Amino acid sequence: MKLTILGMNGPFPAPGGATSGYLLESDSGETKLLIECGSGVLARATRYVKIEELTAIVLSHLHFDHMSDMGVLQYLLQFTPMRRNLPVIAPREPETVRRLIECDRLDFIEPQDRTIGEMRLSFLPAVHPVPGVCLRVECDGRSFFYTGDTNQAPGLELMANGANLILADAGLTNAQWNLAAPHLSAGLCGELARDAGAEALILTHLRPGNDPETLLSQAQAAFPGAQLAKAGSRYVI
Repeated sequence: MKLTILGMNGPFPAPGGATSGYLLESDSGETKLLIECGSGVLARATRYVKIEELTAIVLSHLHFDHMSDMGVLQYLLQFTPMRRNLPVIAPREPETVRRLIECDRLDFIEPQDRTIGEMRLSFLPAVHPVPGVCLRVECDGRSFFYTGDTNQAPGLELMANGANLILADAGLTNAQWNLAAPHLSAGLCGELARDAGAEALILTHLRPGNDPETLLSQAQAAFPGAQLAKAGSRYVI
């Protein structure tokens, strides 16, 4: 699989930045999954893929930094010949937000374990202020795990076990984190990758104002190979 970082800030973009958005592609290129569609993501996504080539979109939850560009996507779809509706895997709630992004060119699907093209998708409930999920993708004999936005959650380490690459929510420094927080800390991301026996760890959902090097060093204390997500970076899983 191939992973492209489209946006990696949260809950708001840095100057010139974008919030959560990631393109995951199978080795053959036949399966293309857009994971999250936050602010500024759509313009970046179309550098790498035509919307009609997407197999599906996955939204881990319905906070605007993860799905705001779904609104303008509706306009793009009006001007794009589509052979079929585009599947969108997303939670139902909050219902008021979900209704904003529903349209007749999108087919919404519950986040339940399923096969999409060449990819096998598995989901785990996240711990966050709104309903959300963590995502594991298996394809081409490799595995990818994305925490989405979550604090420590039952089954998180098990779901991440043996992943070739973990993309983790480093929304907080160690000092900012507590049990009631909506995100993991960078240090906990490192511990997750270590304890799950992961091959690689990328820190994402980087909050403007937090020093990236501090986040990186805190994650590397437990997982020395940790890296910071960078927009435009591409990884082979």
